[in-house]
Amino acid sequence: MAADNLVIFYNDFIDSDNLAAALALARATNKRAATRVVWILEPRQVSLGLDMTPDQIARCKALLQKYFASRGNPFKLLLGGLLDQHDVDSISDIDAEERSLLQLAVKPAYGPKEDAQLHGNLMAWDFAECLAGWSYTSSTEVFVDLDTLEEIENPVNLNMHHHEELINRDEDELATYQRIMQQSYPQRVDSLRGWYRECIASKQKARNPHVSVQSLQFEKLCQDVAKATNVRFFGGSSLRILRKFIDAGVAPRIQCNIQAGSSDLSANLFPTQFNIALNKKAAKFVLGHHTEFKSFTIVPSQTAQSITYSVLGLQGNGGLRLGKRILGFNCRESPLAIASKNVTIEKNYSDKAYSMPDLTAFLCALVPGYMGCKTGFVEIMAQDETLLLHPSDSGIPIYDMGGSKSLSSSEASGLLWALQYGNPDAVAVG
Repeated sequence: MAADNLVIFYNDFIDSDNLAAALALARATNKRAATRVVWILEPRQVSLGLDMTPDQIARCKALLQKYFASRGNPFKLLLGGLLDQHDVDSISDIDAEERSLLQLAVKPAYGPKEDAQLHGNLMAWDFAECLAGWSYTSSTEVFVDLDTLEEIENPVNLNMHHHEELINRDEDELATYQRIMQQSYPQRVDSLRGWYRECIASKQKARNPHVSVQSLQFEKLCQDVAKATNVRFFGGSSLRILRKFIDAGVAPRIQCNIQAGSSDLSANLFPTQFNIALNKKAAKFVLGHHTEFKSFTIVPSQTAQSITYSVLGLQGNGGLRLGKRILGFNCRESPLAIASKNVTIEKNYSDKAYSMPDLTAFLCALVPGYMGCKTGFVEIMAQDETLLLHPSDSGIPIYDMGGSKSLSSSEASGLLWALQYGNPDAVAVG
């Protein structure tokens, strides 16, 4: 289906800020004539059946502090799985239990691609359910870019991975999950595959007939790009698909806005900024060929992280599904406590505000001058295997925020409603 204005959303679906960014884009494009949004999720590799209890995390961090203090922040070491087998084997004065705990700071192997597909499809159905509640369009299409699994590298230690697949499950589904996790490791993996299939089947059975989830067909997307009058791309994931747009010759038609890169990695959780680390080769290529796009603007980490939003205000606009994801990711509440409503934003976190990097990044592009945001330029500098953004008088355009800000409940909710009901000429979608 061709459209005068084609808007491409390309993101993962792990954190609350991904969903909040999608909410902003949905609000900005609702009721826009001749505008079509293509919602694309980039899946991640998984390793089913792995988990760490809070006690294991605390004890592992203590061991990392004791034996690897020179390597920096123990939480970052654990989250990134930055130990290797030689590091663990080099420690001799620990017992078997402590060695097993240290082993959790070594990245495990990825599971089969089919497991990542199951995980990605379930996340896509959860996402589609949210979109259906926000959108006024006659149909909602969510695409999963499965081909990316051949190239991306997940920077997260899968022993520590946040289980986003649990946040939208009901109490019965969570009870089944917990029973499965009591099984021995090889058996639980097969059981979890069945659990994923049942959860997906439940979503499909109850789905809105105007909502669909399917695999991305890149060639078809390029055809849609070629036919559209205006094309805007909003990205908060790897840069792989942008490299493919360049290779396919359609980049000159696309106005590109991405959240990526950093000039100061000390504030980041990973040695390389997350979206760059997902596919370093693609990132290096795209940033080196950014002029091939019609326009290309980066929102770096320091800008994306500079604004906090009242979670009560975000939920007030995005509903309980967004509230659940905030409870799970930002507040670290258990999925069962969320499903049973033992914890809620209203009761437990009404005074809290958190940064939402992808939301801020999208708003910088959607609302020119957002919160005093100004344009600038950076050059790309290589430091070891890391790509850093260095301020410059020319180069890649960026959005830069002059300092930190916080939005109250009414300000956060009102801002998102204004995207839909305010002056349409003030929102840069077309």
